[in-house]
Amino acid sequence: MHTLKHLCRGALHWLLGILKALWTLWLSLGPRWLRVTVVVVVVLAIGWHQARLFLTPNLTRETVYQVRYLNDGWTQQQRQNFYYTPQGTELLGIEYQWFINLELPLSHERLATDDNMRGWGFIVTPGQQADPLNPGNLPVGLGRHVDPGTGKERLDIGCATCHTGELHYQGTALRVDGGQAVQSLSNAKRGEFITTLGASVFETLLNPVKWNRFATRVAGHDEAQREQLKTEMWAFADHMKHFMQGAGNPKYYPVEEGRGRIDAVGRIANVVFGYDMDVPANYRPADAPASLPFLWDIWRFDWVQYTGFTNQAMARNVGETLGVLAPIKLVDKQGNPLPASELGETVVDVDGLHCAEGLLRMLKPPKWPQDILGNIDFERARAGKQLFADHCQHCHGPHISEPYAWPVADQANPQIPGQINSNWQWDMAGDISQQDGRPVRRDWRSTIWSMPWISTQEIGTDPKLADNYMDNRYDASKLVPGSKPVNAGDGLQVLLNLLVPKLYARWDITGAEIANYDGLNVPFRIANQRAYKARPLHGVWATPPFLHNGSVPSIYHLLSPLQQRPTTFYVGNREYDPQKLGYLTHKTEGSFFHDTRIQGNRNHGHLFTDVDIPGRIGPLLSEMQRYELLEYLKVMGNPDFDEALNGDPQNWARYSAPPPHQWSATRCRNNHLRHGIVEQEPKP
Repeated sequence: MHTLKHLCRGALHWLLGILKALWTLWLSLGPRWLRVTVVVVVVLAIGWHQARLFLTPNLTRETVYQVRYLNDGWTQQQRQNFYYTPQGTELLGIEYQWFINLELPLSHERLATDDNMRGWGFIVTPGQQADPLNPGNLPVGLGRHVDPGTGKERLDIGCATCHTGELHYQGTALRVDGGQAVQSLSNAKRGEFITTLGASVFETLLNPVKWNRFATRVAGHDEAQREQLKTEMWAFADHMKHFMQGAGNPKYYPVEEGRGRIDAVGRIANVVFGYDMDVPANYRPADAPASLPFLWDIWRFDWVQYTGFTNQAMARNVGETLGVLAPIKLVDKQGNPLPASELGETVVDVDGLHCAEGLLRMLKPPKWPQDILGNIDFERARAGKQLFADHCQHCHGPHISEPYAWPVADQANPQIPGQINSNWQWDMAGDISQQDGRPVRRDWRSTIWSMPWISTQEIGTDPKLADNYMDNRYDASKLVPGSKPVNAGDGLQVLLNLLVPKLYARWDITGAEIANYDGLNVPFRIANQRAYKARPLHGVWATPPFLHNGSVPSIYHLLSPLQQRPTTFYVGNREYDPQKLGYLTHKTEGSFFHDTRIQGNRNHGHLFTDVDIPGRIGPLLSEMQRYELLEYLKVMGNPDFDEALNGDPQNWARYSAPPPHQWSATRCRNNHLRHGIVEQEPKP
């Protein structure tokens, strides 16, 4: 005890001595004004340092020397069309020239450089050059459209932004068209893309030196144009601030989405029913992030989405554009309902949507590149083929079926499943035939994939997405006066039944052409199921991480017992593991920490175990069996390996082709011409 007191007393004397020395040094600095100046300089230096730490972009550094394209089905021009054809979405109205000329906060460096955009997870081709579709030389998916009100070009967030993936291996980027991106477009955490963009805008407006550089590049030296530019940018900044206080507020997204995930249904609902409809009470926690789905073969499905809640391409795509902030007029400036004649004014581009949909029907699954990722062990693959048939095919199919004849009505008819009073006119606008004396829309496909509904209880995976979809309620009475609160699916059906026919009329799309734009002569229906839909697994090896919420880093881990799945791991590194079929998961700069202990992120279910527990889908697999299945999944369905597999029942060359009249390149060209884009074949 005596020793402790002695030590404490000594430490106190030492501390007092230090403080006395500092005080003496302070007094020795001279007059008071000098001492105050020193304090101010120190405070500013510390503040500057902290600001730089806070505003430093959260980037993953990658080294990529070349690109290999893994999917068949597209020419280089068609690939560029998918990458950059606008669909009418906006990043809160930011102009294209602003975006390509903004600088990083506290820096002269442009925000949208190749290295920065790649570091945020966007797809950038090494050595890519600007072309007519991409004059700003931006990453895949970031295009432009002309705002009809102002005639100015605005940044357009296209399908390819979220639905183009890459696997990196020893300096080669393996491009997966229609695959899963790993960017985090919506993530508002420190250093992420949208946060950095907002900081860049505000600093440009407040910093005279930075403003002068920016204004000179965008508006030249004309003072009137520079003043107009400042006015418009302040309006955009206010718009961004307003959005971040509402639908974009991080408090509504308590489970971090991170790289390659988004709670699409929750965000669409918050944007449409809260922000666009000006009903703040409609904001709901969107806490069920899901991986971005891969898109090859989607045209074959009877119902789409993880929850399978809609069946029709145009409804799905228009809903997506609204979630990606395509402006739409649903209420007046005071938040009051609009008359029917004014409702639904929007820049959603149905030609652009139809162009992308047609291109996707031509896209084939990715093919395993043996020269880069290693040769296939076909003895193992043949054994894996049988394991797949025994344990996987009953859910993942593809369950080929005859196409449906969808019942419709020539007047409001509540007896038609999925129909509501506001949609019968759209029903009857398609290609109508008769069956048993009743009008039907006959699906134009030769065959469809009728994938099973699997209840969340049966599959055992995190049910949060399906539960939110079923249980969250939204007031849609500004659209349909007196209507009861609806879930997201029913609410979007109400909205799109009002909106899409107006879009068709505005674009002069009539008669049988409507059936073409609808996708497959399919009327718009909604299904409410507390379930998920499995999907065929052609090319699944190229789509990590796995399960609907990206909670399992590799297929090897998915086939392993639950206790062998990582509880936590990092996402953001695109370096591929060709043995376990997943991304490497160690911590890197810019990576997202995925914690599967959080509801919405859970990694349970879809289990191979000998124990009869919820989520069991098959017996415990040995280590050898896991690798046999992995080997088969690398080449499953690939016609190039059909003979080596002694015949593969999953061979995608045997599936029916899309109807030829569903898509026309004319619509891509019309879209481009309308936005001042002159197509030309990119140089190889």
